[in-house]
Amino acid sequence: MSTEAMVLSPAPHCEPRLEGGEVVQRGADVNTAVPHRVTGSGRPRAAGGAPASIRRVVRASCPQAVPAVESLATAQRFAEQVLRLLLEVVDRRRSPTHLRAYTDARALAAINTMLAQDLVPGRGLGSATLTRVKLTPAPDGAEVFASYQRGPRTLAVAGRIESLRDGWRLVAVRMY
Repeated sequence: MSTEAMVLSPAPHCEPRLEGGEVVQRGADVNTAVPHRVTGSGRPRAAGGAPASIRRVVRASCPQAVPAVESLATAQRFAEQVLRLLLEVVDRRRSPTHLRAYTDARALAAINTMLAQDLVPGRGLGSATLTRVKLTPAPDGAEVFASYQRGPRTLAVAGRIESLRDGWRLVAVRMY
């Protein structure tokens, strides 16, 4: 393929709107007008020249708006609750079935495997106490980072929670 005939269109604008509702405009050299081309269906394409299906995929891959503050507060409470419950389960103070209502089937299977193979980090140091929980918002959920104390050591838990119709659910978990 010859590089002389290759033409690139500008990258899509995936930035979220500013507080005032205004979008930052690109320089005039990037926003030059491109004449409409006619596709095989006879309909004109947008100025960028990409088919509608490609524009839809690009738009879907752009970052979504950050969840509302109320939703983040609910996610924070859920994360603290489910991580405390998880630590009780890995300390064998509760049965893994207590997690069934709050976790995805794959996450619960990973926890059961960790318990069956005795792969819980620092279990011989004493019971675990949750010390800090942080959330990073993501589309349709949040990434969870937490630290917990076992005796003199500080260990970590990472995971992902997702928002469903009936509430939040822990869908991935990793203990360090």
